[in-house]
Parts: sequence; C-alpha cells; structure tokens
Amino acid sequence: MGINERVVSLISKTANSKKAFSELTGISTVIISHISSGRNKVSLAAVEQILLAFPNVNAEWLVLGKGKMFKDDLNNTKVQEVITAIDYLQLQLIKQNKSIDSNINRLKELITE
Repeated sequence: MGINERVVSLISKTANSKKAFSELTGISTVIISHISSGRNKVSLAAVEQILLAFPNVNAEWLVLGKGKMFKDDLNNTKVQEVITAIDYLQLQLIKQNKSIDSNINRLKELITE
C-alpha cells in the first residue's frame, strides 16, 4: 500500500467525507481528489497538514507504511472518529455563526438606509 492509499484509508477512518477531511486538514478538496485517484503524489506539505490535524496518526505509518495507523491502539480508532466528528461540528458551527452575523449586519444596513 502506497502513501496515497494510506491517505485514502485515513480519510475513511477519520472523516465523514473528503470534504470534511479537507476542512479539518486545510488541504483543498481538489488535491484530496487527485491524491485519492493517484493523479498526484502526497506532498510533504500535505503530510504536515494531516499530522497537525490528527496528532494521533503515526507519522511512520503515514509516510513509510510501518506500524499502526494510530500511535495508541487503545480503542483509538473510535476515539479519533469521535474527536474528528466534534471538530467537524465545530467548523460547521463557526461557519453558521459567520453566516448569521453576515445576515444580521446586512439587515442592519438595510434599516439604516
């Protein structure tokens, strides 16, 4: 299994979708799609973003395919799934709040015109 396949495997274990993985790591959905299809190799910058977003991921596994996906195997997969779901929900909440704030400001502008 190459690094691209390991990233695809990690996406399925840590995120609900490629889009969610993109939001959590900051890697564009286009790049993730290219990695998934094998069109692009995984860059060092992408590896760094993944490891920063998922500190429990075993870097040696991600880069070299050695060892286990996660550093601790104490039911870590489920714990990581829950943490990822929480992170995703927090991102959604932030986006929703920004949207609401924007709508409020727009309405205030309409009132003052």
